[in-house]
Amino acid sequence: MTVVPFPAGRWTWESARGSSRAVRVSPHADAGLLAVSFWREDRCAGSVHLTPEEAASLVGRLSAALAGMVQPPGADEVGGESVEQRLVSVEQRLRALEGTPEPPA
Repeated sequence: MTVVPFPAGRWTWESARGSSRAVRVSPHADAGLLAVSFWREDRCAGSVHLTPEEAASLVGRLSAALAGMVQPPGADEVGGESVEQRLVSVEQRLRALEGTPEPPA
């Protein structure tokens, strides 16, 4: 998803599926609302106006959903080695190539 600059105070996110779909967010401070609109090509396909409380709830739910997408423990392992183990191995090989002695344990 790409964030596209929009007039001051407005934001647009284009879909990862292509620029023909987008979400636009526009604050309307005078009305106390936040407009979220859904676009296809250059036409608004729908919109919703949220109160600050509703917008805060949406942000909270989005944050919770993102937290649920965190990789489970062990997902950083490749070939049975953790990132830390691979880093130690790379550092050891680099010291061997440079002729630098091992640091004290």
